[in-house]
Amino acid sequence: MSVEENKVIFHRVIDELWNQQKFEVCDELFAADHESPSAPGLPAGPEGVKAIASMFLAAFPDLKVDIEIEVADGDMVGGRLRQRGTHTGPMVSPTGTIPASGKPVNFTEVAMLKIADGKVVTSWYWTDMIGLLTQIGVISGPPSARG
Repeated sequence: MSVEENKVIFHRVIDELWNQQKFEVCDELFAADHESPSAPGLPAGPEGVKAIASMFLAAFPDLKVDIEIEVADGDMVGGRLRQRGTHTGPMVSPTGTIPASGKPVNFTEVAMLKIADGKVVTSWYWTDMIGLLTQIGVISGPPSARG
């Protein structure tokens, strides 16, 4: 597939899965053996993607994702994402479930997808969890710099 075709897949993942919450698109866009090293322990393939997306969207049902920077080279495509939403549902984390705070969030994430034969085979995500957890009140922000 061309770089331009891979970009279309990246945009569809963001627009259709995350912004429109069309989980069925996972079956079309993700390979049966898809893996995400960023989320170990999830099932392989589209079912794992649906699981992580449904958990996150349950915590932030009004989540909107914008692509701020896009990069693509060969079979790799990704970029810097801006995510905005409201924490109105429980958020599952490695240390337990975080109850809804009702607080708005605005944080960034870097995503990189490897595409083969028109499907995402591997996905990596680096999320600003410190910023996100600070905004929902789980951790305190850094002390202000005072001289």
